[in-house]
Amino acid sequence: MKKTTRSILRVSIILSIIILLGVTLWFNLTSDKKTVQVGDESIDFQLETLNGDSIQLSDINSEKGVILNFWGTWCKPCREEMPDMNRIYNEGHDDYEIIAVNVSEDEQQINQFLSSLDEKLDFPIALDRNRDVTKAYQVGPLPTTIAINKNGIVVDKKEYQLTVEDIYSFVEQSTSE
Repeated sequence: MKKTTRSILRVSIILSIIILLGVTLWFNLTSDKKTVQVGDESIDFQLETLNGDSIQLSDINSEKGVILNFWGTWCKPCREEMPDMNRIYNEGHDDYEIIAVNVSEDEQQINQFLSSLDEKLDFPIALDRNRDVTKAYQVGPLPTTIAINKNGIVVDKKEYQLTVEDIYSFVEQSTSE
């Protein structure tokens, strides 16, 4: 290539990068979305469950604390934490509900995943087909778990695999007022 052609190409690439960075920065600074933080009010939603029922956060949260567990079938930490959640859930869940929110996978994938587990999960599996709830709660890595207390306030949020102690802590926090 000629020296002038290389110079023009370099300048074009540098200008393109600067423009892209500027546009990205502008969108980030002017966006009115914010991440749901601990202490914020929960965002209501309605989703269909795997068994065809409808589940609405505000209906459940009017009487119970809620633990939202965002997960995917491909997620190994999700697979590893679910049996512990199920065992703790079966110890008694009169004051709270666990909702496992699957992030935009089809029912066949979910059913294959569930059938590969050693035990049946007893808490509801909600289908976030369009990722509306995932986006509303600004969920990034999976698993992400959010505890909402009986007053509808987000009291904890973890973006990693929960230990048994973490799950008990989520239960305790979600049942507080």
